[in-house]
Amino acid sequence: MKNSIENKIAFCFAVSLVMLLAIGWLSYRTTTNLVATENWVSHTHEVIATLESGSAILTDAETSQRGYLLTGDEKFLQDSKNAQAQITDWSGKLWKLTTDNPEQQRRLTELNALISERLAVLNDRIKLRQEQGLQAAANAVALRLGKQAMDRVWGQITEMHTAESQLLVQRQQAVQTAAKNSLIIILSGTVLACAIGLVAAMMIRRDLRLRQQAQEELDRFFTLSLDFLCIASSDGYFKRVSPIVTEILGWSIEEFLARPFLDFVHPDDKASTLREVEEQIVSGKKTLNFENRYQHKDGSWRVLSWRSMPQPSGLMYATARDVTDQKRTEEKITGLNADLQIHTARLEAANKELEAFSYSVSHDLRAPLRHVDGFVDLLGKHAAEKLDDRSRRYLKIIGDSAHQMGVLIDDLLIFSRMSRTELRCSKVALDSLLSEAVNALQMETKGRQIVWKIGSLPEVEADAPMLRQVWANLIGNAVKYTRTRDPAEIEVGCRDSGNGEFVFFVRDNGVGFDMQYAHKLFGVFQRLHRSEDFEGTGIGLANVNRIVGRHGGRAWAEGKIGSGATFFFSLPKTKTETKT
Repeated sequence: MKNSIENKIAFCFAVSLVMLLAIGWLSYRTTTNLVATENWVSHTHEVIATLESGSAILTDAETSQRGYLLTGDEKFLQDSKNAQAQITDWSGKLWKLTTDNPEQQRRLTELNALISERLAVLNDRIKLRQEQGLQAAANAVALRLGKQAMDRVWGQITEMHTAESQLLVQRQQAVQTAAKNSLIIILSGTVLACAIGLVAAMMIRRDLRLRQQAQEELDRFFTLSLDFLCIASSDGYFKRVSPIVTEILGWSIEEFLARPFLDFVHPDDKASTLREVEEQIVSGKKTLNFENRYQHKDGSWRVLSWRSMPQPSGLMYATARDVTDQKRTEEKITGLNADLQIHTARLEAANKELEAFSYSVSHDLRAPLRHVDGFVDLLGKHAAEKLDDRSRRYLKIIGDSAHQMGVLIDDLLIFSRMSRTELRCSKVALDSLLSEAVNALQMETKGRQIVWKIGSLPEVEADAPMLRQVWANLIGNAVKYTRTRDPAEIEVGCRDSGNGEFVFFVRDNGVGFDMQYAHKLFGVFQRLHRSEDFEGTGIGLANVNRIVGRHGGRAWAEGKIGSGATFFFSLPKTKTETKT
């Protein structure tokens, strides 16, 4: 109880100190605000004084001009020039002083224009005096243009002076308000400090009752906790345990307290448990995650995970959680992971066999295709005179079919390789890859009129060779399916989708397609146009879909028969490891 009262006193003292510091800080802030407000008052006085000094300078300029016009004395002319030079410095100074007041700077801008107009008139009179004499200058003065200009100058200066005077009144009132606020804060702080003292006395009086409530809450927590709570002593016995021990281990509280805790520990875990207890008692090391097996009253063993904190008195405050079921689950998961690794190894072996098979089939298919193609060529040359037109057409069909099969084999191998090749991502400039794809189609586009509209493309984290294949397929399709258009229009661009990805598109004005079959576009061997009309194997867009998917993106298309098509694909803004 004594310690509790001392703690309350210390707490109240700390609160009082904090409040005093807060009062001091508020006093400082209000004083600083007061000083700042007074500074603004001084600033306003300075602006008013500067305006008045400008009036004096303008008066000097006019007086010197009149003196020169009347006498022709060069001294008056020099005084006029000096006054005009001072006007420039005065205007700059006034501009700096009014940077906090946009309205005054607007007025100053108008004033500078009026002053320039007045000075121009003044200098014209001086020039007339110098070149044509006194009478010419007097005639010009009689026109009263200078007086009219000067009246406008005085009017603008008066307007600025009035505005500053009004601002001065406002700031003087702000100074008075800040002074009142400072006084209020100091008085309030004093009252608050007295109130804190009263509250401190009340808190100390309530200490005994709060201490008793805290003890009752601690007992309730110890009783209701779902974890096993205990207090152990260096003599090897538990001094207190929570009732949950009976639910976890089957022993009653009395049975558990009557025996050394090592009696309940599995023989294989006793040595490690003893070392853990000794480290806590000797070195004061806390235990954060220690597991051992405790015997259940029915003879089975339960795995407990311990967290313990040693105390200077030699006691150890500890909590334990029954993780037996969790351990069993982890063992099952470990077994499943082992099985998964075995299946993964088998799958990798199967993939390698499939790759070897693919290359073997490719080689075995290419050989007879080369023979077919070669012998068709030889037969065409050898029997050229004996063959009629129909026979030549048959030979051409055979040769074209052999060539088409070769292209199909190459495309299938590329498609298969795209799913197995490791992604090697780096910063890729898509503008450069697109240029390469367009340049590679020079033979196909030669003699055609194509209008290219290519927007700026960003850099992305991707595999450059794979994205080069994407552009080659999409640009190649756009060139192919606009073959019937003159001119053909192909547009390439990019937009930010706003959800962490870039969306790229290739739009053309070609033959288009029916949207009800759009879902077939990215499938293998899926073509929406006859091979007699447009060549192809039906694998290019499937490659696009696979490459984009491996980069964590997606591909889709929009089109209309006879009105062109737009092919889209997205790429994440950041590197991704997503693979399909």
